[in-house]
Amino acid sequence: MQATASNYYISRFYHYAVKCGLDADALLKQAGIDLDIIDVPGRRVDAEKLAIVIVGIWDALQDEGMYFSGSRIPRGSFYMMGKLTIHEPNLRKALDQLIRFYGMVTEAFTMNLSTDGDRALLTFEINYPELDQERLHAEIHLMSMHRYSSWLIAENITLNKVFFSYPTPPQVKEYTFLFPGKHVFDAPFMGFSFSKKFLDRENVQTTGTLKTFMQRCPVNLFLQPVTDFSLTSEVRTLLLTHVQDGFPTIREAAEFLHMTRRTLMRKLEDEGSSFQQIKDLVRRDRAIYFLTSQTLSVSDIAEKVGFSDPSVFARAFKSWTGVSPREYRVNYSPKKTEKDIYQ
Repeated sequence: MQATASNYYISRFYHYAVKCGLDADALLKQAGIDLDIIDVPGRRVDAEKLAIVIVGIWDALQDEGMYFSGSRIPRGSFYMMGKLTIHEPNLRKALDQLIRFYGMVTEAFTMNLSTDGDRALLTFEINYPELDQERLHAEIHLMSMHRYSSWLIAENITLNKVFFSYPTPPQVKEYTFLFPGKHVFDAPFMGFSFSKKFLDRENVQTTGTLKTFMQRCPVNLFLQPVTDFSLTSEVRTLLLTHVQDGFPTIREAAEFLHMTRRTLMRKLEDEGSSFQQIKDLVRRDRAIYFLTSQTLSVSDIAEKVGFSDPSVFARAFKSWTGVSPREYRVNYSPKKTEKDIYQ
């Protein structure tokens, strides 16, 4: 199942490309995205295609800050940062070099790494927040710091708290996946805290693996690290494995993971998640897959994603996407036939 991203992101990047005088329609066409997706709540986009649009904007503007930062971040800076940090022995030294590098190439933000007790805190303060009203660059930079750090040590860095220097945004539902951890809004900085033990983890990557990683950016930023050992990831994998047989209850999931129901709930809460949130994300993405790629009836799809009553499924789907299952199929199936529309 392909990873998807909220319509919010592709719509905001599209409008920003227009504002910058770029051929936004051509950017969407290059990525294989239909223009009629823009500003339609509920429609989700293949993360790979969203990444193509972002790279197109980077290339056209020759600025990885996309003019959001007030201080240009030259195209290729992220890769050069990688080439500089890849030779460091552990994550702590790599982050020190990363901070030093960005301090030399841009005034867009000021980064800092600190420790307090058993916690580490990586922060960046945006120096021109008024230029990034929708926080598109801020969110990409926050994701990139977490994903790159996790990739360096080949271990998903479990986030304790994620800090945002703005109020709760309209796309907050996406944050459970993009920024796994407890979310703190209206903070004095952007950043995240994590266990200090990760700072001493060995850097296991090479210049060869760096090239492969960079070729996959920025799509890698919208995906959880492949070495995601968080409990949220374990539960998601468990639900995906059993999606055809019916979802396990939270008690059954806890038993499968060798813990009590209360422990499972507490640990998921510590990661800024919940069993129901994970279950809803799995159901939503499976339902979208069936609606747009299969000719199953809505009733059959409801059953496949764990709903005995199609009307309950329809209400849940509308709460996830803003439209009913039938409307989603009519509007977003790649090839719509009369049969598809009325199923």
